[in-house]
Amino acid sequence: LERQRIDEALGHFADALVRAGSDSERALVHNKRALAHLRRADRDAAVAAFTAAFVADPRCVPAIVNVGNLLLEDGAVDDAIAHYHAALNIDDAYAAAHLNLGIAYKRLGRRAEAVREFRRAHRRGAR
Repeated sequence: LERQRIDEALGHFADALVRAGSDSERALVHNKRALAHLRRADRDAAVAAFTAAFVADPRCVPAIVNVGNLLLEDGAVDDAIAHYHAALNIDDAYAAAHLNLGIAYKRLGRRAEAVREFRRAHRRGAR
């Protein structure tokens, strides 16, 4: 996926789904599949993969954050914020959720909250 070999990555993800030993592992693989589809600009397939992630594990924090990112891109800032908060309620140490929550707050002009979230993201290792 990092090398932009999307078809190859999707093949590996299909194999990983077969080998996944738990619902949480399956959810993480579906999340990665969704990211591959987004790199292909196939949003419908990405949404289907995110949905499969939630079916496998409704508490899959990376998928919750990534759906929040799609909402943020669409301009649904309040819905994105709700997703980031939901992710943080599950795992407050997830740096990407803090970072993206900061971005969403910044878009709304909520500077103090944005700075707070950027600091939290930094402390949790976001780059």
